[in-house]
Amino acid sequence: MLLPILDANALLVEGCYTVKHGLHQDKITGLAGTGRSNPYIAAHVPGEIDRHLPRMADHYEVPERQVRRLLARQILPSLRVVDLEIRDHLSWQTQRILRVDREMPLRHRGDPDDAPTMALAEFLGPCVIVSQDSVFFRFGFGVIEWVPVAQGVLRMAGLEATAADALVLIDLVFELFGAGLRSLIGLAANNPVPATVIVAGLLWWCHRNGYLTRDNWRQRLARVGEAAKPLLELTEAAMTEHQTLSDSLVVVEPPAYPTSEQLAARHLARCGRSLTPGQLRDALARRGHIVSAAQLKRDMQAHRAFVRAPGDVWTIGRPVQGFDDL
Repeated sequence: MLLPILDANALLVEGCYTVKHGLHQDKITGLAGTGRSNPYIAAHVPGEIDRHLPRMADHYEVPERQVRRLLARQILPSLRVVDLEIRDHLSWQTQRILRVDREMPLRHRGDPDDAPTMALAEFLGPCVIVSQDSVFFRFGFGVIEWVPVAQGVLRMAGLEATAADALVLIDLVFELFGAGLRSLIGLAANNPVPATVIVAGLLWWCHRNGYLTRDNWRQRLARVGEAAKPLLELTEAAMTEHQTLSDSLVVVEPPAYPTSEQLAARHLARCGRSLTPGQLRDALARRGHIVSAAQLKRDMQAHRAFVRAPGDVWTIGRPVQGFDDL
């Protein structure tokens, strides 16, 4: 699951565009509404939005108060703010963004203001940076036109959600079938004589009506294949579209050897609910990462990105605070 990491510029542009064109739905809340592409921002972004909003509203010729109300009541509540530690800015990709030597050519020059966004993308990676800032484009971490990026992530999330729902349905069908089969086997084991008589009678009836012949089975399997063909074609088309969208996105990959706190953050950002350290330990173990619950709890207590709720359940990030519509 790719997570979108947004910066202040993209949020301001989306807010102004939505107000200017009188739209009821913006792309940011659309992403959050999928439940599979939860958007995240670094801690400095709300302050940048507040600082640059008057200039952006004037540039787009829209009322500042309307944009502020839209941001405060609709867009920003759909985001979560992740507070990072200083050590999170020391990875090699973020260090490239931190370089500001004016003697260097522009294509090699970073921007420290964007380092927290880059660090967050690495911390929760794999992620897609949704931004118009040229520094991400210069270093190959993003594209200038962010609208197609947001639309691509939104479409991918929809395809993944449909696939996940289908898998849940298939799992439920097999679970019900298995439960019914186990009940029948148990019933037959407890009543062997009646069960033998019933099975023998069914086999005799099927044989007499021609249901056990090879031609009959071949015809029925052919019908099943014909009925399943449209579904298989839809599945193949969806997989092809998903792969095409994935190939078109510039993805910030996580470090090859993530720390336990990075593993915890990535899972919590994608699972859609709060977890106890024990639940998080089990979830990571299913993915081949063996970390004790005690170690995970120590890591989460020592990092500002994690938020603890009553019941010793943890999540990643916090709601946006300190931004209102006046």
